[in-house]
Amino acid sequence: MWTFDRFRSTFARPESWQRRLVRAAGILLVLVCWARPHRALAVGRRYEVREVQPNVYVWIPEDIIDIDGDPQYTRAGNAGFVVTNDGVVIVNATNSPFHAREMLYEIRQRTSEPVRYVIDTGGAGDEVLGNEVFADLQAPILSTPAIQAEIQGREQSLFQRANGNAQFQRRLRGIHITPPNQTFQGEKQLSLGGHVIRLISFDPSLQSLAVSLPSSKVAFLGDLFQNEFVPQLESRDIHKWIEALKDAETWDIDVYIPGHGDPGGKKDVEQFRQFLEWLTNEVQARMAEGKSLDQTKAELLPLTNYGGHARELAPEFVADLYRQLAGTAKISQTAKH
Repeated sequence: MWTFDRFRSTFARPESWQRRLVRAAGILLVLVCWARPHRALAVGRRYEVREVQPNVYVWIPEDIIDIDGDPQYTRAGNAGFVVTNDGVVIVNATNSPFHAREMLYEIRQRTSEPVRYVIDTGGAGDEVLGNEVFADLQAPILSTPAIQAEIQGREQSLFQRANGNAQFQRRLRGIHITPPNQTFQGEKQLSLGGHVIRLISFDPSLQSLAVSLPSSKVAFLGDLFQNEFVPQLESRDIHKWIEALKDAETWDIDVYIPGHGDPGGKKDVEQFRQFLEWLTNEVQARMAEGKSLDQTKAELLPLTNYGGHARELAPEFVADLYRQLAGTAKISQTAKH
């Protein structure tokens, strides 16, 4: 049993001061872990790599606030990789080059095959700020023109927001925005190592694409699907977002990979889509009653009927949805006149 006398006795032994220091540090670490075991978890890995189908892997970060990337996106996004005998395909590069290197380490534990492609399913900072790691390996980065443009504009936005913020500027020292260097419209098909990989772009206003692996029955939906995480609306049209999810639900897919949260099935995608529909209807109903944004937020928040993660994003999500629907209503009224 550890006692203070035993702790003190370690310094009475005839050891060099260096060995005493190492011993003391070790004892302190044990005591801290014993007293605060939940904090000790953060010392090790902060992610999981899960094989959802043979040779199809998902990099899933813990639900923690991440200080490595863009502070507008406080959590790292999911990423994934597909291993074939002719190379590796990566889906999203998460929110920083530091995490992208963690993923590359995990890839190298499983194969020495080169990285053949990187696919960006969206342009948000939690998905793409690790692109530079794979660009250094000469891997083509694929996406749509809309997503490419979003990522190209992100660099200027980052530096504008970092102006005068020393902490933010220190974050950016290790990040170099790397947009896709190959784009496509509609649908694109890749063949690698006997695998067919379908890239399916949605309405350009959604700035999103899906990656489907028909033989494995896996689809990466990026930030269009959030499994028990409150999402960010950004510039997405909520109605087109809902329609895109309805379309994805009809695919011959068993495992859907979200932008945040655990991989799920059709039921999970359906539940997320129903949450978007419910919230849209609730906001529209209050707008029809003439209620203000503040009144709407007061009645709907907290979102007790949905998820348990990233709940701090709920007020912003409701506010953005209210403003979008209000803008749509104004456009509709103008058209009638």
